[in-house]
Amino acid sequence: MHDFALVKGWRGNFVHIYDRLKIERQRLGLSQDEFARQAGVSKRAQANYESGERHPKADYLETIHSFGVDTNFIVTGERIERQKSDVIAEQESIYLDKRLNDPDVASIPMYDVECAAGSGRSFEGEPVLGYFHMDRTVLSELKLPADSGAWVRARGDSMVGTIDDGDYVFVDFTQRDPSREGVYLILMDGERRIKRMQRVAGGGWLLISDNPRYDKELIAPEQKQFVEILGRCLVNLGQVL
Repeated sequence: MHDFALVKGWRGNFVHIYDRLKIERQRLGLSQDEFARQAGVSKRAQANYESGERHPKADYLETIHSFGVDTNFIVTGERIERQKSDVIAEQESIYLDKRLNDPDVASIPMYDVECAAGSGRSFEGEPVLGYFHMDRTVLSELKLPADSGAWVRARGDSMVGTIDDGDYVFVDFTQRDPSREGVYLILMDGERRIKRMQRVAGGGWLLISDNPRYDKELIAPEQKQFVEILGRCLVNLGQVL
């Protein structure tokens, strides 16, 4: 091993350049496989760099620098002082990127109930306000479908007490049969509404607003064709305080 690969800098001991490479990878919380993938090399090549079998080239160092590796530390053993806010922002960016590429994390789209009605049955093609990233395990425990639902922002005061104006509710688009009483997202008169639904004698539906200021609406059997049920509202992300 050549002398240039040794430097005094980590805990006061002489360490090799490949030791510092491993230190940086671990600082970022990446496995060898994850680090190699981002660096554009094979896992074996990464292992060789960390064992000292091979020395990293300039293009490799340039690539790993682009995703937050302190290449100055790797090459010289000295840390470049950066503002704490920059370090935090960088770490958050790396964490978010890992989460977005984690197959165990679902990205649930968020919509506004007042966005253009479109075809009604889904929000496909409509503006997405953002994404709510949730572990699939947690979704399963909450009995929320990871791939057939969305968070929808409610509007108005008709469901106040249950769902307030601006609250986000999780809508399961696979549940469109109101045979069981519940709160549903519906399309009616060209706009989306969130209402409690009950079946009544004769096969009709009763639309109920939890706010007592609003009257109940009876949908007769022959009128049901004008009401489209988009999905059932399962969870409310309303404010606690």
